[in-house]
Amino acid sequence: MKIFLLLMLGPLCLLTSCVPHRELVNYQRGITESSQHIDKLPEIRIQANDVISIEVFGPDEKIVAPFINKTTTASNIIDVDAIQLGGYLVSDRGEIAFPQVGNVAVEGKSVIEIREMMSGLLEQYMKDPVVNVRLLSFRVTVSGEVSRESSFNVFNDRISIPEAIARAGGLTDYANRRNILLVRETGEDREYVRLDLTSGDVFSSEYFYLKQNDLLYVEPIRAKSGAILDQTSKTVPIITAAATIMAVIINLTQRNN
Repeated sequence: MKIFLLLMLGPLCLLTSCVPHRELVNYQRGITESSQHIDKLPEIRIQANDVISIEVFGPDEKIVAPFINKTTTASNIIDVDAIQLGGYLVSDRGEIAFPQVGNVAVEGKSVIEIREMMSGLLEQYMKDPVVNVRLLSFRVTVSGEVSRESSFNVFNDRISIPEAIARAGGLTDYANRRNILLVRETGEDREYVRLDLTSGDVFSSEYFYLKQNDLLYVEPIRAKSGAILDQTSKTVPIITAAATIMAVIINLTQRNN
C-alpha cells in the first residue's frame, strides 16, 4: 500500500511544479533608480516591403497634381496597408512606381537621401519642388513562446523589443527570457543576436529598437513546467479517482485474505 501511494504521489508532485518567480521577471538585473542617457537612433534605411510617403508641394497646384499619389489607381499599391496609408510599397526589387517619373530605386537609402533624389528628379517638371518623405510602415515578426505568434506592420518609424512582444500578446510563462534570438537582414547579410531580457543592459543595446523585416524568436525554457502546470487541474481529479478505486480494491483484497 505504501509503495502504491508513493507511485501515485510521485507524478503528482511533478505535475504541480512550476516555473520559479525569478524566471518570469524581466529587467531584474542592472536596473537602478537613476537616469540613463539615450543615444541617438541610427538612421533608418529603406528596405523592401516598407511603405513610404512622398508628398510633393509647389506654387502651382496644376503642375503638382500629377505627382500626387492616387491610391485608388496607382499600380504599385498592391498592399492593403499601403492603400490605407496612402503610401508607396517598396517592391522586392527595392523600387517604387512614382507617378510620371516611373520606377525609382529607394532601397538602402535614408529618407533624407530619397527626398534629395526626388527633388532632383522633379526639377525637370517644376521649379523648386518641395518634397517630404516619411517611413509610414514596416513589418516585423515575433514567434516562439509568445501568446500570439504574428507578423505585423509597425505604423511608425521605430518599435522596441518590449513593444513588439506586447503586440504579440506578451511572453508565456515558459519563455526563456535570458535567450531571445533576433534575426536581422541587411542587404545580403543576415545577423543573429542573443538578448537577455532579465538584464537592464538591453535598454542600452543597439538592438533595443527593431528594424524592417526583423524576426524576434523567443526560445522556451528546457523544462516546460508551466505547460505541465496548466494540465494539473485536468489530471489531478483523474489521479485522485484512480487512487481511490485502487485503495478500495486493495482494502477489499486484504479483508478477503
